[in-house]
Parts: sequence; C-alpha cells; structure tokens
Amino acid sequence: MSNAAKSANSNWESTVKPILVLTVSSLVVSLLLALVNSVTAPVIEANQKADTLAAYVQVIPTVSDAAELEEITDYTTPGVSGAVRAPDGSIAIQAGETGYNGGLVNVIMGFDTAGTVTGIYVDASSQTAGIGDRVAAADFLTQFEGMDGTANIAKGQGYDGISGATYSSDALFAAINDCINCYNELA
Repeated sequence: MSNAAKSANSNWESTVKPILVLTVSSLVVSLLLALVNSVTAPVIEANQKADTLAAYVQVIPTVSDAAELEEITDYTTPGVSGAVRAPDGSIAIQAGETGYNGGLVNVIMGFDTAGTVTGIYVDASSQTAGIGDRVAAADFLTQFEGMDGTANIAKGQGYDGISGATYSSDALFAAINDCINCYNELA
C-alpha cells in the first residue's frame, strides 16, 4: 500500500468516520426525541388543562363541575392567562408573575358577583422548596379569602408576605393584583 493510500485511510479512520458516526447518531436521537415529544405533548397539555379547570372549580364554590364554566377571552390585563365565568356570574381568573430565579408563581382567584374573593389557588412549585413555595401554603392563603377583590393589595398593608421569600411573595402579590385588575376590567 502506498503512502498516499495509507494517509487517505488514516484520514478516514481518524477524522471523517468519527464525524460521520456522531452526525448520524445525533440525527437519529433528535428524530427519536421529536417523536417522543409529539406523542407526549398533547397528553401533557390535556393534563395541564384538567388541572387548571379543577383549580377554577376549587375557587368558585357555586360550581361543582368544570363543564359549567364558560371561557372568557375579552380581557386585556397583562399577566392574565385565563378567565372563566360561572352560570351565577362568578368569575375565576388565572395570572402568573415571575418569582425567584425566573420561575412563575401562578395564581387562580375566584370572585363572586360583588367582587369578594371566594377562593385562591397558588402554584409555586417553581420556587425554592421550603422557602418560596410556602406562598402556596393553605394556612398562608387564608388571609386572602373573603377579601374585597376590587382594590389592589400590598404586602405589609394588612397582608403578610413570607419572610425570607421576598421574590416569591412579591410575585404572589403581583399576580393577585393582576387577577383583581382583570376582575375590575370584566365586572
């Protein structure tokens, strides 16, 4: 075998072949990931919608089934990602604001026709465990139930935040105020 043939064979084995193998492997893995995503994405979306509908029912005591709820789409309040109306005129509104480390604090609040808060649901699972996620604790959230839902609120002015969880508390209050602003827009 000549030196040129040895050099070409060596070049193939040391450079071209590994690049080709890695490229083909990456393409196959990418296609498999896309396939898995296409199968699981609709299931994840359906589960998220079911969880949201269950939370809407939880914060409107006059509703026992999500099928009774009518979606509202004519709101313009920033931060609000969803709203529904019950047959009796009660409204549930979902809003989210950025808390610690860029994670969202999602709030769903129920309002009766007079603007009184009938319930609050908070998902702070993206916040620091044991600190920021305490803004979703049931005993902490009871301070908001029955409040006048027509006026914005502020931490330290009749309502407490969580000590050591400033970003999460600020996000919670901002999302609550987004819900209140949207209620006032829709009422």
